[in-house]
Amino acid sequence: MRKIAALVVLAALITGCENMYDDDGIPRIRTQADAAAYNATVSSESEKLVCMRESVIGTNIRQFICLTVAQREIIMVQAQAQARALADTLNRTGLGAGAN
Repeated sequence: MRKIAALVVLAALITGCENMYDDDGIPRIRTQADAAAYNATVSSESEKLVCMRESVIGTNIRQFICLTVAQREIIMVQAQAQARALADTLNRTGLGAGAN
């Protein structure tokens, strides 16, 4: 009987902990259907969510990651700028692909 009571208490604690995190008024997106429902409520294309299951560094468990179209574009532009900066540095130091 104690084991059952302990499991009930543990389940209640785990459920309660999930509600501790602030969601900034945006419901947690856990499925593609949730993303589609959210996207139906926004008017701007840049505010729409794009969700994918991705491998996260440090774990083998794939997570459902959602970003807005605008966030994805910002990340892409930053990555391209960093790649250009690295290529420029390698070329300037003679370590680039064209170096012998």
